[in-house]
Amino acid sequence: MRLAYLNTFVKVIQLQSISNAAEELYLTQPAVTKQIKTLEEYYGVVLTQRQDNKTIPTREGKKLYCCALNILTENHELLREFKNEINNSSGHIDLISSNYPAHYILPELLNEHSSFCEHITYSIKSTHSQDVYYNVKNGIYNFGFVGIKKDIPNIESLEIATSNMVLVGVKKKYSFLINHPEKIKDQNFVLRTKGSATLQEVKKHLNLLKMERINTFMECDSNEMVKELILSGTGIGYFFENVLKDHLENNTLIILDDKKIIRHFYFIYNTQRYKSIPETSFYDYVVNKYS
Repeated sequence: MRLAYLNTFVKVIQLQSISNAAEELYLTQPAVTKQIKTLEEYYGVVLTQRQDNKTIPTREGKKLYCCALNILTENHELLREFKNEINNSSGHIDLISSNYPAHYILPELLNEHSSFCEHITYSIKSTHSQDVYYNVKNGIYNFGFVGIKKDIPNIESLEIATSNMVLVGVKKKYSFLINHPEKIKDQNFVLRTKGSATLQEVKKHLNLLKMERINTFMECDSNEMVKELILSGTGIGYFFENVLKDHLENNTLIILDDKKIIRHFYFIYNTQRYKSIPETSFYDYVVNKYS
């Protein structure tokens, strides 16, 4: 049943006049009469009657009037809420991200988005790329950020950043490797754990360098842990050159191999999932920014 018909019925009862209701609703009297008749046919009862030149509700009409008021009030509140969300972009967004985007891309991205969508809040889960794909594929999260591109049905990806990874170590301890690159494979390596796109890319790179077998001294859940272990001199490892800029410039760290790993990072989303108003706002922002 159309809400407009209920609204017409309520207006007739409130004004006790079909003609006055028609005038206020910018309808013709026959149109109002037809809508009331349609309601009566729908419910199978008579809803109005004439008394002292006034249109008043029957017993059944009084019941419908009360229900119609509640329905129209709830509808008005929903419209107001949705309009407020659209105008103010209020709401909450759940995001899932692999380590590098979570630490070095999302902070700036969310700061930019929140500058004009002040009423949106965010939750961010940091994990490895395999887990991000699993969660987005299964609809647990609508959006994710990863360091590897996969062809998965209903999952679209958009490249948002690139970054070079370099093999580094503490200069005081590992500078001798510059003149003895054959000894690199014998050093303790600090790597990411299984499931990480970083680990996959590093292993692929090592295979190309004919260094399939290395001393994996420690595997870490996060990039930050890898960085801190490298800085402590615990071992050598591949890390993002842009993040290590200060440590390289002050000679704390040294690049041990001029062959770099070029990493690509992606925004992924499930094309089959419903997007809320705030999620649509975020999606549009990311796509417009990076397309």
